Amino acid sequence: MRALTMILAALLGCTVLTGCVRENPTVVALLASDATQRLEPRVDAEAFEARVEATCEECTVRVYDAEGDAAAQAAQADEALDDSADVIVLDPVEVEEAEALVGGGEDEVPVVAHTTLVPGADWFVGTAEPVVPDDSGPEAGSDLEAARQVVTGKRRSMLHVPATAMSEQAADVAVAVLAGAEVEGAEDLEGVPSFLHAVTEVRLADLTTVLVGQGAVTLEELCSGSTARRCERIGFV
Repeated sequence: MRALTMILAALLGCTVLTGCVRENPTVVALLASDATQRLEPRVDAEAFEARVEATCEECTVRVYDAEGDAAAQAAQADEALDDSADVIVLDPVEVEEAEALVGGGEDEVPVVAHTTLVPGADWFVGTAEPVVPDDSGPEAGSDLEAARQVVTGKRRSMLHVPATAMSEQAADVAVAVLAGAEVEGAEDLEGVPSFLHAVTEVRLADLTTVLVGQGAVTLEELCSGSTARRCERIGFV
């Protein structure tokens, strides 16, 4: 991480002062965004866009949402390539379908796989271990919903996937690739240079330090409406 940060600091000066990133490169994010998934968001699109724009003033960012449809994602990939995408961050709906986007020869567009490893991708940003939802607990579609259930006692704990940090790192890798910089600090996972993040089990005592502290939710979101009184009782507000 320290090495990657140093590279990006150099890149920031490079893009602002000398324009070393080639003219008007396009960074594309192809998101799965399956609404049925219980651990969301897979990609923090807002954080991804903001990070690219902060480190590459010349870059154009395009985000496509497949809404869980592999065929739609394939069509979006074709559209992105037709529009001269220079690097693609791919959160695959289906790995088998996504493999068609990588390994295309000398003229291939670099692909940064996100969340799920795609064999043949140039890079991967994901988690160090598979994320298995706790089927014994109430279903929650987001960190916020799960955290509020922990506050009310409906569940003992929740799993936190650091989507914002992962999305920012995918943006960092994409910008580094565009600048032709060597990105260090990756580890090998099935032949793909990878940045693997830890999934954290978060309990009541950790909600403010982990989720609020990392910006996954705000204290106001956590402690409003039906959870307000409980938050007061346990000293969150």
